[in-house]
Amino acid sequence: MGKYEPLALYLESRSEEIWDARFSDIERILGFTLPRSAHEYPAWWANQEPGHSQTQGWRGAGWETSRLDLASKKVRFKRSKPSKKSPVDALKQAGHTRDALWEKARRLTGIEDREALIEAALNALIRREAAKQLSALGGTMPDLIVPSRERPTW
Repeated sequence: MGKYEPLALYLESRSEEIWDARFSDIERILGFTLPRSAHEYPAWWANQEPGHSQTQGWRGAGWETSRLDLASKKVRFKRSKPSKKSPVDALKQAGHTRDALWEKARRLTGIEDREALIEAALNALIRREAAKQLSALGGTMPDLIVPSRERPTW
């Protein structure tokens, strides 16, 4: 699933049958900007089999796209098969055991202590959810500090 795994996990965790998403919602979940082709070509959102990595993500999670509106930058995701898995089951299916998640979090953050890691995770979750709610109300977070992304130089 690769880089579209966060979207697949998010879709698997939803209980609704339909999700009308703005491209900005999807980008927030993924943590990166959608490619230009997603903004320009309906084929990027196609449900073809075998599909590209993004298609494999939502199809593997039991969803498909419909009602694409490139001008408004919106897409509808519709559940294509009933969800019987909890979000924890979805993580396990994706190869994320609890110990593997701890190890990955430790490597990414450098935080060795599990209690400190839990505290950092909860703080990040609260900030993210507060930002979502504020964004839905049309607000901004001027004091938000976004870490810089290093890009390879060729």
